[in-house]
Amino acid sequence: MSEQNVQEEVVSVDALKAELTNKNEQYIYQLERALKEAGFDEAQIEKELSVMLPEIVEKQKAGVTARQLFGTVTERVQSIVAGPTKDPDAKSPDWQIAVDGGLLVGGLFALVTGVMLMLNPSADTQPMGLFTLLINFIAGAFVMLAISKNAPKFDNPKGQRGYIRYLVVSTVAMVAWLILVVLSQQYIPSVINIVMGYEWYLLIGAAALAGKFYLKKKLNIVGSVM
Repeated sequence: MSEQNVQEEVVSVDALKAELTNKNEQYIYQLERALKEAGFDEAQIEKELSVMLPEIVEKQKAGVTARQLFGTVTERVQSIVAGPTKDPDAKSPDWQIAVDGGLLVGGLFALVTGVMLMLNPSADTQPMGLFTLLINFIAGAFVMLAISKNAPKFDNPKGQRGYIRYLVVSTVAMVAWLILVVLSQQYIPSVINIVMGYEWYLLIGAAALAGKFYLKKKLNIVGSVM
């Protein structure tokens, strides 16, 4: 910030201070002192006041005090020190949502395959091979990401919530996923697409789901399908 801008900001802050009521003036005085004790320098304090004072001056006309706007001096200092709060509705990065979805879908399919093999080991249908299972994890990740990114926005006005887009994207993604899995099962040689014992499918499925819930909690993943 240039010296001229700093001077203009200080002048603006001083001018706004002159318009404060006695109660609000006392609040700002205590806040400045508390911020100095917290290690803020003059420039940082002026910057914070330049944000707060216009709102305080405007609201005090309606009888609203600085304390009502920003809480106690202690609360305001804690808020400034902590910095801007994270938007609780903000979604996690795409890669986190994709990993979360892939582990969920792949884990569930692995468990289902394992249970089917355990209950009916002599079934005529060919169970999901290892390579197909891997494809299922990867494709499932992209499908879950697509569904998450195109989920309806329920807070939008009626007609702008994106139901049709969500339906189209979800349908296309899931059909493509199904085709990819079926083709891999049919055309990838069994030498590569190895069918394992049911114990391995159950182990992979349980590990994937455990990893999904661990990462969701560890990374605080927001915006995933489940």
